[in-house]
Amino acid sequence: MDHLEQIAAIVQACADTDGLLIVDREGIIRYRSIKINYYWKAEETVGCHILELYPELDEGSSTILRVLRTGQAIYDQRQEMVNSRGERVVLDATTLPVFDGRDVVGAVDCARFYVVGQRIVRGGRRGGLSTLDRIVARSPQMEELKRRIRSAAQLDSPVLIYGETGTGKELVAEALHSEGRRYENSFVSQNCAAIPVNLLESLFFGTEKGSYTGAVTRKGLFEEADGGTLFLDEINSMHPSLQAKLLKVLEEKRVRRLGGSQEIPFDVRIVAAVNEPPEELLRAGKLREDLYYRLGVVRLSLPPLRERPEDIPLLTSYFIEQYNRSMRRAVRGVTPGVAEQFLHFGWPGNIRQLRNAVEGAFAVTQGELITEADVMGSLGGCWQEPASKPSDLGPGLPEGPISLSREVERYEKELVRQAMERYGSISAASRGLGLSRQNLKYKLQKFNL
Repeated sequence: MDHLEQIAAIVQACADTDGLLIVDREGIIRYRSIKINYYWKAEETVGCHILELYPELDEGSSTILRVLRTGQAIYDQRQEMVNSRGERVVLDATTLPVFDGRDVVGAVDCARFYVVGQRIVRGGRRGGLSTLDRIVARSPQMEELKRRIRSAAQLDSPVLIYGETGTGKELVAEALHSEGRRYENSFVSQNCAAIPVNLLESLFFGTEKGSYTGAVTRKGLFEEADGGTLFLDEINSMHPSLQAKLLKVLEEKRVRRLGGSQEIPFDVRIVAAVNEPPEELLRAGKLREDLYYRLGVVRLSLPPLRERPEDIPLLTSYFIEQYNRSMRRAVRGVTPGVAEQFLHFGWPGNIRQLRNAVEGAFAVTQGELITEADVMGSLGGCWQEPASKPSDLGPGLPEGPISLSREVERYEKELVRQAMERYGSISAASRGLGLSRQNLKYKLQKFNL
């Protein structure tokens, strides 16, 4: 491979990444470019050995050192490690050797960061974030949601997303950023339930050196996301006292670091998410009413997977294609029995559970099709229990050719009709079906019931 071919391969591999390191044949960093503005600076990296940054790694676990030793490229390898600051880092690394003739003279390492410390951070132009085109769905509910995301993305108004665990709230937040005018700036994501309460304030507002024992000068989330989007997941897990401080900061659009005296202005779009119905959170006192109205200028609800079964075959195919690429496999699909069970399974873990089921099946399947035996391990004892029995819902399948989407719609319509007959009101039927009242009203209009 000549030098131009090497450059072309490197440019292609690094086009959609958050960080780039170039090392010499000894593993010494000679160049770095990292979009995450608070992570490694040039003075902290250039001239250092890769193991100085990540002392937990060794010759076998470092993709850079393996490539320097073998001359073989490594693509999209997940790495979880602790850096020299004690921060947990999760990233996908692609590492390419650089040749001079037949000799390996260095390596280029490009990475997509997923976790740095307690944060999920991605920055830069698009930054590998989800867009509307990457939200895989064909159901009417999701098509309507995508339309609303497209409209909301053009605004700077705060957005509050409600969805059960695993429905894809972060994908929606990323799409709001990617499709809006802030797409060239940082997208900073923080799960508020993932860190101790006593650390939340310093994380949000930043710290000045000496503000407490061991404190260093560090930007908070608002400064990191300046010009871009700050996504706060599971905001209902935040203590009410911090919710009050957050509200004040959002109103004033200024933040003061712990131990600091300076008011620092910021320009950030806030997207927040909760995994319980907002009305229930308000009643239980888990979410301040004033903060709810400040964040919920635009409100988006994600339907659970069980309410949009027409998306299940599409998502299954999408995940199979993903794992075929990453695992170098050639699985063609699932057996008819698995397809049937997938349609009627309750999916309490939603899309995340479906993805994990497919990934788990890849670990054991030996053939071209994923069988029921392949997925039983991932889905456990619930696998053989459909959410409902189709035979309870009236006549069986019609004669002749069958349209899966039409039959799923027929099944859903009959289920909604029976629920209304049994419960007698929209409110009671929505609770019995596990739907929101708004979603059930939509279905009643859709099915002309």
